[in-house]
Amino acid sequence: MPNKLALLALGAGALALARIKDRAKSGAREANVDDDDMTAPKVTLVESGSTTKRVKNTPQSIPAVSPLKARDASATNHTSAGLDAHEITADGIAVTISTFGATIVKLKTRSVDGNAVKNFDDIVLGYDDCESYDDTEGRPYFGAVCGRVANRIAKGEFKVRNKMYTCAKNNGENTLHGGVSGWDRKRWTVEDKTRSSITLSYVSPDMEEGFPGTVKMYVVYSVIGYRERVNLVVDEKTQLVRIEVSKYAELTTKMTATTDSSTPISTVQHTYFNLHGHSSMQDCGAHVVEMPNCHAYVPVDENTLIPTGEGVRKVDGTPFDLRKPTAMFEKSPEGYDHSFVIAGADATRPASELPREAPRLAARVTCADAGRALEVYTDAPGVHFYTGNFLSEDMVGNTKDGAAYARQSGFCLETGWFPDAVNQNTKLGASYPGVIVNRGDTYSHTLTYRFLNV
Repeated sequence: MPNKLALLALGAGALALARIKDRAKSGAREANVDDDDMTAPKVTLVESGSTTKRVKNTPQSIPAVSPLKARDASATNHTSAGLDAHEITADGIAVTISTFGATIVKLKTRSVDGNAVKNFDDIVLGYDDCESYDDTEGRPYFGAVCGRVANRIAKGEFKVRNKMYTCAKNNGENTLHGGVSGWDRKRWTVEDKTRSSITLSYVSPDMEEGFPGTVKMYVVYSVIGYRERVNLVVDEKTQLVRIEVSKYAELTTKMTATTDSSTPISTVQHTYFNLHGHSSMQDCGAHVVEMPNCHAYVPVDENTLIPTGEGVRKVDGTPFDLRKPTAMFEKSPEGYDHSFVIAGADATRPASELPREAPRLAARVTCADAGRALEVYTDAPGVHFYTGNFLSEDMVGNTKDGAAYARQSGFCLETGWFPDAVNQNTKLGASYPGVIVNRGDTYSHTLTYRFLNV
């Protein structure tokens, strides 16, 4: 034990020296990234007879067809103002956000070779115009804030204070992501804007999509530029201490809401990532996922994706055991569309209960080929891991840069509460945290995307 302490002390001394040296050099090493200096990702095409085919490496499986319904033509159209895009920036990161759906339209981060900037790529999937976000068949929810209740509500029905409510059904007989015209299809208001942050709000009226109560919702997006993270790591075998230095940038999303009447509220940020770049023409097969704190998951019916009613199940011995680094489709070639429980005090915390613990690590995804890694932190009970199983090159809509998004060419890590929580909590109790927010309470949900270079 004394030897280990001595090694840690030596490591701490080396850490201090390294940080002093780095501060002296930081002016020479750090530079703001300029979009104009970056090279756009190239699309590779292969000629096959008279047909031009895009090169891709999608895991082989039976194509899935999304059952989502298009919005009723009589519904209010929120697209007239266009994307109305606003950019927030910091060193090495730039995020473009639309007031339509509070949507993340672009997210650019850098990959590096040593200290030299290699690429500054847009790594999120999306569209070039507002109409595509609104009317696209299949509703991928690219980059949007989904609500009033994200994920699925069984049969589109739930009770609040012993009164039954029926929501708009847009996923077969169930309700998905707030109904036919959820918050992803609404025009949000810019409340505040700085170089590195933006605050958006939306007022959801009583009985919108069948949900009771008027809700005032706020979303704050903020970015932090590349900074240094220094860790002391003790090798388990040799007991030697080494210093690991990494740099990262962050995008944090803070979602809060109040209501004038009891109602369910459960939101997610639905961004699709591809660490190669959104127009790279590569799937996510080279991505490695790790969810070290996710010891349980929510079992669902394989056809409806509605919870089976048993609550949560341990991941041990299943394809859902992703606690160690695993190639994204190694254990499940068909991909994932499942919610995982993040261990910790907040794993059973209701949506309106404050204060929260510090955000926990929900997942880490690494793509060595792209030189990037993504870590996701949250104070919510869980994270929904979705591997783009309904994506298709045949989707209607004007994708950014004309990119073709093949099946499983993007993944989502949607932090939040669990599917059908408004019904399952009634049956199962505190082990399946509830999402009812009462008048006088505040809904709160924070998540952080951390981008590292590897």
